[in-house]
Amino acid sequence: MTLGEVLGQPVAVTILENSRAKGRLAHAYLFYGDDGVGKETAVRILAADADLRVVEGSPSIKIEQIRMLRQQSSYTQTGSLVWLIKDAENMTVQAANAFLKVLEEPNPGVYFFLTTTNLHRILPTIVSRCQVVPFRAISEETICQFLADKFNQAQDSPRIRLLARMARGSIGRALQYWEGPVLERRKQVLGALERIPSATYPEILGLSLNWDEDRVQVQDDLQLMLGWYRDLAAVKSGSGVSLYNPDYAAELDKISSQYTYQALFEIMHEISEMQTAVAGNVRPRFALGRLFLSMKKGAHS
Repeated sequence: MTLGEVLGQPVAVTILENSRAKGRLAHAYLFYGDDGVGKETAVRILAADADLRVVEGSPSIKIEQIRMLRQQSSYTQTGSLVWLIKDAENMTVQAANAFLKVLEEPNPGVYFFLTTTNLHRILPTIVSRCQVVPFRAISEETICQFLADKFNQAQDSPRIRLLARMARGSIGRALQYWEGPVLERRKQVLGALERIPSATYPEILGLSLNWDEDRVQVQDDLQLMLGWYRDLAAVKSGSGVSLYNPDYAAELDKISSQYTYQALFEIMHEISEMQTAVAGNVRPRFALGRLFLSMKKGAHS
């Protein structure tokens, strides 16, 4: 496999191919971008002829792991060792400071590749000592083509189009959706959103109290909600733009009349804020309760 086979990342591929062609690979790289967009694939291609070792940790990468990395790096032969540090934003403060010392005293032939979904959580002094390479969201068309080729399906099939749109620029996410129960979950979430305008306040409370609190699941649900309200705004405007949920066109047309443009935009803003909050420490059910109330209040009979 070559770097050219990393899909949808022309900028990253060009940077890395040029560096390799000139024999000037940096001793440390920081790949940033969403999950499932090719960061780890690129590392494994570059390390195809080397000894690749992986450091990762959930919920954190600890200083003991960095000490192990430093010790093993000091014994390697020139040109033979590549370290992949996955989700580098998970390094503890102590681990990050210890790794900074490793970067300040590089051993010949040892290369470090850090990946992250959140560049701003990486210690700035670490960022400054790495070559930073962006991995962008992959186009919907590229994801459609990938799924069609992999699963021997028509590229314009409704299922492929829907999953590519829901994947939000991530081939990894599209594969998870293909193999998982995401379509059934989507049906449940959109069904709940359909009911909210006419629901009673006790029903709204019950909806939030019974919602799954898994943070990853809630983030996926919030993305579905954001797509739903964007569709309502698009249908209300009559702009003819492509819908996220074209199979719900009739329902969207009916419900859009119950909201003003201002109410729709305020709800979308609140959903976006909740995505940030759920990534932190907020209780999902508490935040969902407030969000559902806003959705209810925003609708008029």
